[in-house]
Amino acid sequence: MSFLNEREEIVLKTIIEEFVQNNEPVGSRYISKSGPLKLGAASIRNIMSDLEDKGYIMQPHTSSGRIPSDEGYRYYIDKLVTFDADKETIIKSLKESCTADNISGVLKKVSDNLGKLTRSVGFVISPKLNTMLLKHIEFVRLNVNTVLAVVVAKTGIVHNVMINIQPDTTDSDLTQVSNYLNHNFANKSLMDLKNEIVEEMKDDKRKMDHLFSRVSSMADAVFEKSSEDSDIIVSSTSGILDLPEFSDVSRLKGLLGTFEEKKFIFDVLDKCQNDKGVNIFVGAEIGREEISELGLVTKTYNRGGNVVGMLGIIGPKRMKYSDVVSVVDCSADIVSDILGKFLEHK
Repeated sequence: MSFLNEREEIVLKTIIEEFVQNNEPVGSRYISKSGPLKLGAASIRNIMSDLEDKGYIMQPHTSSGRIPSDEGYRYYIDKLVTFDADKETIIKSLKESCTADNISGVLKKVSDNLGKLTRSVGFVISPKLNTMLLKHIEFVRLNVNTVLAVVVAKTGIVHNVMINIQPDTTDSDLTQVSNYLNHNFANKSLMDLKNEIVEEMKDDKRKMDHLFSRVSSMADAVFEKSSEDSDIIVSSTSGILDLPEFSDVSRLKGLLGTFEEKKFIFDVLDKCQNDKGVNIFVGAEIGREEISELGLVTKTYNRGGNVVGMLGIIGPKRMKYSDVVSVVDCSADIVSDILGKFLEHK
């Protein structure tokens, strides 16, 4: 990232904020008359030329003004924008609209609010099953080799996981395994379950036990299948349809296709897994050519200090980052808070 002097930073900031507002290239005459620098248009053009040489702005047409590049947005986000929104007001407004009888309902409302408040597409990745606290588990035989594990979390979310079993597993075995797990692991996560069973399997006596062998095998199968079992809850796209960025139907299809491909979103979650703050990806930073004209703002949420999911918005690069970041930041904090309180009262 090239160093910018004070005048260059002011011109870049003016171009970005005007472009965000009106979606039109910004010319030197506008900056000369309306910007904070008391310089003539010729001097402004020289500064703009330097910014273009450094890769922070570009000229979409030969006779037009300038628009920000991905590098320009990145410099602006990292060094020039201020995130000083009234978070208390945002949090109060969000909390009032996030009431629901179960976590699934809360996450749907959060996703919708993210979309409405930012005029973008809001999304929430629900907690992975293996991070959620177990309320009840039941095994339903489908055929001689397959059972359906019906896992009910304390949040009220129900997950159905198909697993393979040994052909000699009887219906009595299935009942005994579910009873054992419900008795010993209620209010614990599947991750806890896996770790504790691994420890107990170190005991040679437990390895020889028929029931425990079945418990270990089936619990391990459920855990493996549940490690990627999350839903992506996406808000309505109606809020972005009137934005010029989405007048091109193919661009909107590219956006929606991104959410249909879960791997992409989970890859983003993996990138942000250890980051406590808000993450911003601009254009090419997102890593997908079909949505390279968009921006992505995300933050993880947690339960008991452990990351269990992620939420955010995806919208035009020219979004008002100061407002969007505050909404995403507050939404993640609210989900973490509600998730904790919801579990406390179960």
